[in-house]
Amino acid sequence: MNRKKIFFLILGITALAAGCSTPNDPGITPPQPVFADASNTSNPVDSRIYADVGAVDAIDIEWKPDTSNNTSGYILYRSTDDTIGADGLLKNRTIVAQLESNNQLIEPLPTSFKDTSGIAPGAIFWYQLQAYYRSPTNNLTYSEPTHVDLTTSFNYQRRVQLFNPNGVDSLHGLPLKFLWEDPSDGGEFQIIVQRTDNFSFVYSALVNDFENQLTEEYPSTATPLVAGVSYRWRIKKIAPNGGSSSLWMAFQVSP
Repeated sequence: MNRKKIFFLILGITALAAGCSTPNDPGITPPQPVFADASNTSNPVDSRIYADVGAVDAIDIEWKPDTSNNTSGYILYRSTDDTIGADGLLKNRTIVAQLESNNQLIEPLPTSFKDTSGIAPGAIFWYQLQAYYRSPTNNLTYSEPTHVDLTTSFNYQRRVQLFNPNGVDSLHGLPLKFLWEDPSDGGEFQIIVQRTDNFSFVYSALVNDFENQLTEEYPSTATPLVAGVSYRWRIKKIAPNGGSSSLWMAFQVSP
């Protein structure tokens, strides 16, 4: 059975794509969260937060915008536990972002944030979002915060270690083989291969395997690798409410 499902899913995040000539990283993206009640202007916050992890020690947080136009800013909280205080907020919270727009016609409110503060493998981070409205008199009215449960947590797992390809790989007519090791003993992974001369993504595939050390072949149906061209690859570990990503590893191929 062919276990590979080839994906070329390009994340259409306008805020990140604006002014960027290179394509976005192919992402394994779950359905976007939905407002519990977008007409409830007293609580214009998404019912869930979506988190993902890139090739650096960072967690990308996304949420749906408030469609009632009553929000002038967002506060993003984080904690290493899910204890909730009497105010409905994470009791041991820290503010990781406070986002605001003075003129949303010119500058729409951001609906994503890259958290890079103290992110390290092996930790579970809990996130919470709160919207606020800054009235003409500069008074602030705060919404109810997001409900904190498993959907607002992110388990940043230990990084996958890459072995091959690394440097120049002499194929001698054989298919290229990816070799990596997972400290968490397997699961679901995404292989991503990118050219470094034009930053185009040439291959992305899902792999399911429950082994510590894993090997996968570059399929003949994928975009052919060109000898002498510089490439890089990485492995993304995909787990429920968590995951991690290896660093990039550069390689070339010779016939």
